[in-house]
Amino acid sequence: MQPDSTGWKAVIQITASEVLNGMRDAGRVELRDSIIRFLRALAIEVGTTVTSGHPPPGLPMTIRGVTWYSVHVFNDPVFFNYSIYPEERQIRICDLIWVEAL
Repeated sequence: MQPDSTGWKAVIQITASEVLNGMRDAGRVELRDSIIRFLRALAIEVGTTVTSGHPPPGLPMTIRGVTWYSVHVFNDPVFFNYSIYPEERQIRICDLIWVEAL
């Protein structure tokens, strides 16, 4: 049994999930796994910052009443947006952009 330190989760929407699957299909399984670990850790970090009253990581932008935070994954060609749902103790990743050089 693993301890659940904050109970916060990262929920990956279908469009972001398709990008993660594309990484796997392109043979970039290590990158995909790294991004998934990053998103799990981010959920815990966001939960901690929200409960302590601090601003969450990322550049905030409000679209149709929902505040999204834009984040670049340091040292990886990945950008994404997430929103926060404290009542459900989760963040939702909607847009995930993977920039792969050809």
